[in-house]
Amino acid sequence: MKVAGWLRSLSKIIHLKRFSRTWMGKQLTMVQLMELDACMHCRTCSSQCSVAVAFEGIPNIKILPSEKIASIRALASGDGLTERDLRELQEGAYLCTNCYRCTVVCPAGIDLQKLWFRVREILLQRGTPEFLLLSPLSFYRGLMKEDMDQRDYEEPLIRAREAMAAGWELIRAKEKALPLTPKDKRFQDKLGLSAQAKTFSVCFGCKTCTTVCPVVANYEDPQTALGLLPHQIMHACGLGIRDLAFGSNMLWDCLTCYQCQEQCPQGVYVTDVLYELKNLAMREVKEKTWR
Repeated sequence: MKVAGWLRSLSKIIHLKRFSRTWMGKQLTMVQLMELDACMHCRTCSSQCSVAVAFEGIPNIKILPSEKIASIRALASGDGLTERDLRELQEGAYLCTNCYRCTVVCPAGIDLQKLWFRVREILLQRGTPEFLLLSPLSFYRGLMKEDMDQRDYEEPLIRAREAMAAGWELIRAKEKALPLTPKDKRFQDKLGLSAQAKTFSVCFGCKTCTTVCPVVANYEDPQTALGLLPHQIMHACGLGIRDLAFGSNMLWDCLTCYQCQEQCPQGVYVTDVLYELKNLAMREVKEKTWR
């Protein structure tokens, strides 16, 4: 029995040494490497995951914690993953609310929350833009900002913003005359699928949303800094000019404080329109970059 126990321990040491030689394994702590080895793939974490429901709308199995950890383990073991697999792992690692439920229920005692956070940062260093950084899912990363190198924190954000802006050239062509016809009906129809977002159509351009916006008030020259202001984004939606609506910095600088929505005399759900525009823009850029 003692010999068998010694052999099992020796086997684990050899296995962990193999983990620690890979590009993923080198950047994980020894405790995290041992946790990868401890995972039994029982899927308890996935059964309790608060974002597992997203798998119904996003065909990426690596949203599920048990499948994320399987891919991380494969990387740490030196098994090659395709570029698409790595992108799916990066997306899956970011589709997480940091609710801690997976860590609490794990029968092996794995600290999954810390593992997800570390793996996200390792994958971001590869240089592939992650657009979920521009969403509320990056809130936990913001809380951890003080524990990170400032450059490591800012570079992925800048990369995501630049990749997003590159897809919509029309907003940068300030001297170019804009064609107002034909309207992009497909774009307007997508907005119309949301009961909240379709209220853009009743905006009459009173500028109340822009007047009360704290982001606009933060700049001496908000038009230059933000591209389009809130009331102009509503106008762009009404005209069916997708590139203007998607290309505005205002879309990504919005604090979602709902001041614009609360003050709108027409009952336009301004913040919800901006939310839907973000979703559509991210979906279109993702489709372009993942081909």
